[in-house]
Amino acid sequence: MASDFKKLSDKVKPREQLRDAVSPSELKPEALLAILLRTGAAGCNVLETARRLVDAFGSVAELVKSDWRTLDRHIREYNELHPERKIKGVGQLKMLELAAAFELVRRGYEIDGEDIRRIKIAKPEDSYRIFREAALVGEEQESFFVLPLDTKNHPLCTAPLRVTYGLLDQTPVHPREVFKAAIRWGAQSIIVAHNHPSGDPTPGKDDIRLTERLVEASRIIGIPLLDHLILGSPSSADGRGFVSLRKLGMCR
Repeated sequence: MASDFKKLSDKVKPREQLRDAVSPSELKPEALLAILLRTGAAGCNVLETARRLVDAFGSVAELVKSDWRTLDRHIREYNELHPERKIKGVGQLKMLELAAAFELVRRGYEIDGEDIRRIKIAKPEDSYRIFREAALVGEEQESFFVLPLDTKNHPLCTAPLRVTYGLLDQTPVHPREVFKAAIRWGAQSIIVAHNHPSGDPTPGKDDIRLTERLVEASRIIGIPLLDHLILGSPSSADGRGFVSLRKLGMCR
């Protein structure tokens, strides 16, 4: 497997992708993670190891919140549930290195960035301020995000939770993934968002059907869906860069 990996073209290898990219946002999360991991193991190259590690946490957002003990626990649990595709070659040293990298990022946000937990969500523009930092302009794939809120409509986490990273023009998401994240964070309500790679945030039929399903699930679970934003390019939607489905009467 290691020798097979060496035969891959530079367009596939993570380090070469980053070297040749105009922006790091061009790389998929597993490629960036593979660079940190550096090597895989017998029968599981570094890219596949990275994919399995993301799967073990459900999202990159959850992964990067982990210390090394949480990494160790999730890897062991994942390997027990998936003996046919275990995460190999990630011992304590690699877990410590990953945990150190994640901690540096968290501290960087604490020092230089705005703590979104202090923002009170009162209107769609408040939500957009938060989501636009998570969904990079020019992404070629759709991502779906969840923002869990407390009783006063303040975010509970320091960044929106990316629950899916999808295809070129669609991101498959199920209500269970959305509300699993909400329940994990003890959310009293949620706001969700996804980007349109085309740059046009106009909702399509699938966006409307998905919103209807999420509203129905929110009523059953008891965690209100306050809004669903569709993110486009900054110049779209009358210069606002997004469409609020709440404003269209769909999240009431």
